[in-house]
Amino acid sequence: MSELLHNVHSIFKDHDGLLIDKGYYNIPLYQRGYKWSQKQVEKLLDDINRFLPSSGKFYCVQNITLVPDSNGWYNVVDGQQRLTTMVLILSALGEKELVKNKVRFPHNSIREKTNSFLNDLIANCDREDILDLYKTWNNLISEHPHFDHQDIYYIYHAYKAISDWLHGLEDKDKFKQKLLNDVKFISNYIEGQEEEKIFGNLNSKRIYLDGADLVRAILITRVTNEESKRESDIKNIVRVNERRVRIGWHLDEINYWWSQPYIREYFNPWIKLKSTGDTKFDREKHSINNLLFLFAEIDNHDVLSLEIIESYKSALQLYKKIDKVNSTLRDWYNDKEIYHYLGFLFAQKRSTKDFSFKSLWRFWNSECNSRKDFKTYLLKIIKVEIFGKKSLEELFENGKNWYEGDPRSLVQILLLLDIIDANLNYKDRLKSHAFFKSGNDIEHIFPQNPEDVKDKKGFIDFLLNFDEDLTSEAILTSFEEKKENEDYQEKLNVFLDDYLKNISVHSIGNLVLLYDSLNRSIGRKPYTQKRRRVLQHFNEGNYIQPHTLKVFARYFQDEKTSGLDLEHWTQHDIEANENSIMNTLSNFFKFNIDDGQK
Repeated sequence: MSELLHNVHSIFKDHDGLLIDKGYYNIPLYQRGYKWSQKQVEKLLDDINRFLPSSGKFYCVQNITLVPDSNGWYNVVDGQQRLTTMVLILSALGEKELVKNKVRFPHNSIREKTNSFLNDLIANCDREDILDLYKTWNNLISEHPHFDHQDIYYIYHAYKAISDWLHGLEDKDKFKQKLLNDVKFISNYIEGQEEEKIFGNLNSKRIYLDGADLVRAILITRVTNEESKRESDIKNIVRVNERRVRIGWHLDEINYWWSQPYIREYFNPWIKLKSTGDTKFDREKHSINNLLFLFAEIDNHDVLSLEIIESYKSALQLYKKIDKVNSTLRDWYNDKEIYHYLGFLFAQKRSTKDFSFKSLWRFWNSECNSRKDFKTYLLKIIKVEIFGKKSLEELFENGKNWYEGDPRSLVQILLLLDIIDANLNYKDRLKSHAFFKSGNDIEHIFPQNPEDVKDKKGFIDFLLNFDEDLTSEAILTSFEEKKENEDYQEKLNVFLDDYLKNISVHSIGNLVLLYDSLNRSIGRKPYTQKRRRVLQHFNEGNYIQPHTLKVFARYFQDEKTSGLDLEHWTQHDIEANENSIMNTLSNFFKFNIDDGQK
């Protein structure tokens, strides 16, 4: 069985079809009974009816898995419901001779009556149609009580639903020709394995053919069919087979690239569509589905379905378009600046009303003249996202509480500072998880007043060391002596809260992002201990956010700075860091966005 796809006519005809060396399809006893409902049958008929065939285009009803039996038939391991339904549809269309005895249930078994009902009554061209003989189920079983079985019940009602549906169809012959010639099965032909084991894998473990498998089959077969002009030419046949191998290899390579964990993580927030229909596109099991979801979005669809793939008149056009989306996304991913800007936007943008992968694709392909134009476009969106309609000075209003009043903008700015530094000074890009706050804590460099008594000793020592005016404060120097006294603790907290009014604890100049595990390890320790632990963590080969590392390395200090003592972190340092952040943002946007704005 060299062909992957077979149309319905080929599935059932004896000569030069799938049954060329076998007599029929046998439904083994381990298969469940027929269970298709009226709704399922009508959906299949509606889908086929809506489908418009054209050159090389077909409707796929998914797969059948067959194991050859030495007795001269195929055992149907998967797909018996679809095969049986096709027998019912073709019988109702007058093709009983084509399908009679092509799908059989074992004799001398509990399914023998099912086989008799299907082949002797429904698919028997020598008898009057069963619905003319038995208008209702009760009419049937009153005359043939031995047919009162569950799977026969479902077969009868499925056949009745088909007949009723066809009754309202204007051109039955046109529908029949489309069904026979343009509706196809993917045929899996398996030898050398125990069929019960195969059945267990397909059913008990619920391993279904995914949309990615079907798209692969469609592209490989249809693209090569379109490119093939002379089927009888041996050289052309060889070329077509080579082309199939190349397309298969290319699709495997695409799937491998998308399967890498950091790439999956990076693109995950880009994907907004869901799949619909009987065919599922599982992004966890088949990574290439991530690409297909994004392709469906730029192809102007709200959902991803197999019908979208099948609607293309030219499979070659479809293949080239999917490949173009893949190549463009890899190009963006490999450009460090574009990678960072898009990572920021898809992770941090608050409103997605006017922003999507589709809008980016449209701008990239239709409106920008260069890569620089695209980067400028992204930076303008980032600027509006962070600043809104405010100027830099308005956003950084004096005395602003960033920690409690504007934590979202705080995280966005700290992330943008990481991006600015990574673009300029880092060989490597930010990790894909760095674009999200999850896993990060907002850390106060100058610590807040610790809540626990056990943490206050280090905080008090810090205050006594950097502020010589406090060295004679009895409420601080007597801590060890009075720390168990509740009245003393209340007075101490009042003193510390009052003292901290002079320190901009919640200023952006006093806040950085730290991984939560590292942040928990340093707690509310004094600055000197925090700095030592952060630098040690970095020197041990661990990742520290670029801006955070620069802050603890005191990048904003110069020879005029009074607080060169690396043991302390003062109000002066907080103000200097905030001013440095403002200057960095101002220069960055002024240099990269030539829009005359500050």
